[in-house]
Amino acid sequence: MPREYFCAYHSYLKSIELLNDSERGRLFTACLQYSMTGVVPELRGNERFVFPTIKEQTDRDKENYKKKCETNRTNVYERYRPNTNVYDRNKGKGEDKDKDKDKDKDKDKEEDVFTPPTVDEVREYCLSRNNAIDPKYFVDLYTASNWYDNKGNKMKNWKQKVLTWEKHEKQSDTYPKENNKKQKRRDY
Repeated sequence: MPREYFCAYHSYLKSIELLNDSERGRLFTACLQYSMTGVVPELRGNERFVFPTIKEQTDRDKENYKKKCETNRTNVYERYRPNTNVYDRNKGKGEDKDKDKDKDKDKDKEEDVFTPPTVDEVREYCLSRNNAIDPKYFVDLYTASNWYDNKGNKMKNWKQKVLTWEKHEKQSDTYPKENNKKQKRRDY
């Protein structure tokens, strides 16, 4: 899309300080015409001395705009090019390192895949820890929530969650026994 404007910088004020109003008007009109057509207008007054400076800046701005448009066009083409995968799009851009990082992350994810425990596994772990956690209740509670905790996080380590339950169990033992009977078990 062609530019519909040219930039007028505050620094131009110093350059046009000595021009009268009619010379400033002709200079402004000449700048607009040059920006739109690329043709240098014929100037006869004092504005002809200021115009080359503004023309050079206008040319630089126009060139920068073209470069920016080309970069954006290339980026859009690369992003939405049909029938290519991300690796092909990023070839030659040093993105191979990122691809290797992604592979490593995928390996880590495969190794860290959570497997829900059975009631027997939880019972065995609780016995080894000598705690009073009900394994069936533990497994049933988290199975019902698809192994998400009460904060909405997917469980990564059920043994750590048992330790958290133990901690809360010990804290609740400090309360009088009457309060413990009234309290219902919450998801910790």
